[in-house]
Amino acid sequence: MLTDSVRKQLLRFCAGESDGAAFEAWVCAAPDVEGQIGHGPYLDLMVADYRGRDLGGARELCATLLEQHHPGALARYRVGTILRSMLADDSALLRGLRELMVLRHSGDEFIPISFVTFDSETDTIPTPDHYDLWDPTFLAEKLAAAQRYFPTIRRACEELLAELRTQSPHDL
Repeated sequence: MLTDSVRKQLLRFCAGESDGAAFEAWVCAAPDVEGQIGHGPYLDLMVADYRGRDLGGARELCATLLEQHHPGALARYRVGTILRSMLADDSALLRGLRELMVLRHSGDEFIPISFVTFDSETDTIPTPDHYDLWDPTFLAEKLAAAQRYFPTIRRACEELLAELRTQSPHDL
């Protein structure tokens, strides 16, 4: 079992919230990381090239360690991050919904099936990063049509986030 502080650092690094240099500095300075993750993985993290091609391998190793010590923690953390962004900003609702679908289809089946329905109902509506590709009049119509789904999607996000907080408060 990893301590909360070690688990949080691994989660943040795997989710891309912590860059390689900051994570490397933490690995080198944090007390008892080796005792918690084991000598071999600790050495792998110590010698990784966080500014080069080892970065992906280091993230994979951290994901493996998290799964060994706290099964499902990384998936719950990623989903919680997406849900919070969706609730904080309407422009993130559709992008977040599509990210949740990728996770659900890759095995995170704790994401309710209702999100698949929401995605199916809104899959023709562009996300902000594609607005410039659309005719402004047609885009305005599409976005207006999407608004009717937002309250239901937000409510589902709030419910899933509350459930995750109840089940695994340390992973969020």
